Amino acid sequence: MEKCVSVRGTFQDIDVRKKAEILAEEILQERNIILESIDDAFFAVDKDWTVTYWNKMASIVLQRSKQEMLGNKLWDVFHDAVNSKSFKQYHLAFATAKPVHFEDYYNPLKKWYEVSVYPSKNGLSVYFKDVTDRKRNDKLLKASEKRYSQLFQLSPLPKWVYDQETLAFLDVNDAALQHYGYSREEFLGMTIKDIRPPSHVAILDNVLKLYRKKKTVLKQGTFLHQTKQGKTISVDIQSNAITYKGRQAKIIIATDITDRLEYIKAIEAQNVKLREISWIQSHMVRAPLAKILSLTALLSKEKLDAQDAQILEYLITSAKELDDVIEEISGKTRTST
Repeated sequence: MEKCVSVRGTFQDIDVRKKAEILAEEILQERNIILESIDDAFFAVDKDWTVTYWNKMASIVLQRSKQEMLGNKLWDVFHDAVNSKSFKQYHLAFATAKPVHFEDYYNPLKKWYEVSVYPSKNGLSVYFKDVTDRKRNDKLLKASEKRYSQLFQLSPLPKWVYDQETLAFLDVNDAALQHYGYSREEFLGMTIKDIRPPSHVAILDNVLKLYRKKKTVLKQGTFLHQTKQGKTISVDIQSNAITYKGRQAKIIIATDITDRLEYIKAIEAQNVKLREISWIQSHMVRAPLAKILSLTALLSKEKLDAQDAQILEYLITSAKELDDVIEEISGKTRTST
């Protein structure tokens, strides 16, 4: 029996390689955990468009399971999206080696998606999310803004929006242009102080300090404004705090009550005259009449022939009728005032 005296061969230290493989596996697992936990849908394709990764959210958002996608060509599964905006943008990312960001509508699912595509030497990494609700809300907001604009512009009352910080006009309707005489460009280059008489700017400052922190609808009262032609008008102001294109603002409704106040003044002047008439009736006319009635009462006690008695009776009747007329006029003037 022969005895083995030596063994020939080579040994390699694989400790470093194994550690690297383990580290790579750990990194891969960590990446997968992250990709499965993010809110965005995510998938990756290689340069042949073969799907190499498809996370849980991608399955939910695009309604395709991981089993359906992994190892298959992207455009074989989504053949209905060939030549779509997404198709063209993915190819653009490959061609330019630059990220692309876009929104696209996928008709089979009736969904809008916000997409970000990042190219690499191995293929494409695609992040996307369902933004259908946001697009719907944006559409509703635009419709609401359109309705607001129509109501704002078609209102027969002057309206404007001004910045609460700078007091600059931000928007103004057609009625305000016609009523104040300024063009839209002129208005948008002014502040709300510019339509006040100089002597009333301090009054405006005090009102602004008083209402600056209030957010509810406010009936601020009557103020004096000045048109481009220099005419001073009295206006009743109502305001409400709003956010206008990201700025804290107020919307104003201005009702010109100049004619109404003039009418009230005319009525008050008329009432003064009526009170004067009433006083004249009660004092200046009634006093002589009272004397006539007193004299007729004295004459009634005298013995008069038939003709004089008849005349006296006519006199008494006429005096009483005149007294009734005075009383009626006085009553009406008291009611009017």
